[in-house]
Amino acid sequence: MFDERILTILREKVFYMGTTCDNIPRVRPMRPFVDDEGNIWLISHKDTEKTREIEINNKVEICTLSDNNDLLRLQGQLIPGKDLAAEDTEKVRGQIIAKLPGIKAFFGDAGDANMTIYKLVVDNFVFRAYNDAGKAELHFKQ
Repeated sequence: MFDERILTILREKVFYMGTTCDNIPRVRPMRPFVDDEGNIWLISHKDTEKTREIEINNKVEICTLSDNNDLLRLQGQLIPGKDLAAEDTEKVRGQIIAKLPGIKAFFGDAGDANMTIYKLVVDNFVFRAYNDAGKAELHFKQ
């Protein structure tokens, strides 16, 4: 799906997720998780303002800068884990607990009822290397 340079950024960096609710933009730090198949997942506590906003409008953008200031933006829709096949989400929840740094500080184990997971279905992404900053952004439709 994505080349290795983009997957490395997804696996290593904190992203900022933008949502919109009541016509007000909101931005929060998020740590994405890339599963063994290359799917992108976002994790949240089930009882937050963020999860309520996503229920109302699941279209989001996440963005970050790499260590050398390459820009990565991903736009798409968040699909709640509860709307996906149970065996797939159970597998991903286990991978998240085992592999995502710092996640155990928020959730005890893969079965934690407070953990909400979302699969990011990317519609468009932008990647611009720092040395190309003077050029127009490159948009890639999925």
